[in-house]
Amino acid sequence: MAPDKAAPATVRISKIAGRYLVFDPAAVALLRRDYNTCGNLVGTVPQQPSQNMLLGLPIELRPEEAESLVHRGAAHVVDDVAAHQSALRSGDRSAYIESLRRKKRSAQRVLAEATAKRAAEVADKYGRQRAPLQRKTPEQTPEDSDAIPLFETPSPDASTKTKVELQVGLGGVTPTTSQELVSPDVYDQFRVGQVPPYPLARFLQSSGYYMTPGLRFGARYSVYPGDPLRFHAHYMANQYEWNEAIPILDIVEGGRLATAVKKAFLIGGEEPSQDDAPGSQNPMRTYSIEWASM
Repeated sequence: MAPDKAAPATVRISKIAGRYLVFDPAAVALLRRDYNTCGNLVGTVPQQPSQNMLLGLPIELRPEEAESLVHRGAAHVVDDVAAHQSALRSGDRSAYIESLRRKKRSAQRVLAEATAKRAAEVADKYGRQRAPLQRKTPEQTPEDSDAIPLFETPSPDASTKTKVELQVGLGGVTPTTSQELVSPDVYDQFRVGQVPPYPLARFLQSSGYYMTPGLRFGARYSVYPGDPLRFHAHYMANQYEWNEAIPILDIVEGGRLATAVKKAFLIGGEEPSQDDAPGSQNPMRTYSIEWASM
């Protein structure tokens, strides 16, 4: 599949504590749309650390997904910890501080517009509904005229304006990424050279399939013909080495379980190298197994 021409050349995958993470929402959308890679949302918020239903960014990629993307030229892996340590030791944070100020000014402008719009709607609403209640009778005394009416319509006086300005001035932005802190040049210096190969996952993803962990179905991968939000899995897949002896119980268990849940059991391995030329790719050999009479 061809990458989005308007998107960056490659997606940056941050390797942190042995995990492959993607923080940029545009990159997450690109990977799912054009490179059939979903990942798993693992982000949470400090106020609710035990939530397990509505997780957010970043997404975590499995090592085979990261390797497939790197092999296809869609992404590169960066040692994020080393890059941040290098940027923090440099001492030049003026660009990062200025970016935070710029984002804060933008957020304050949006908040001010929303607050003014909401105040106008409230004033317009109560002005129409409560205007008939604001009337004075000839029997009122001067002392009564100085009292505040019970159903007085709120007006945007000086105190209200001061309150709104104070509320807008206190607005701030909590940065969700440190993209402005670490320059692209620093990231380029800390690229990870090699990612362990996973030939079956690479073969399936380059063929247009989506994959998720298949442990609940007794296999390594659940293989989907399209986005998992729209399709059921068609295969349960396991990878083996070319000369690896496959236990017969693996065939029996995988075939029976996959067929019982209306899927096929797929096994695959990479043929030995026949060409030592750089960039050459060994062919994959796959077999689909369906258990009969079930």
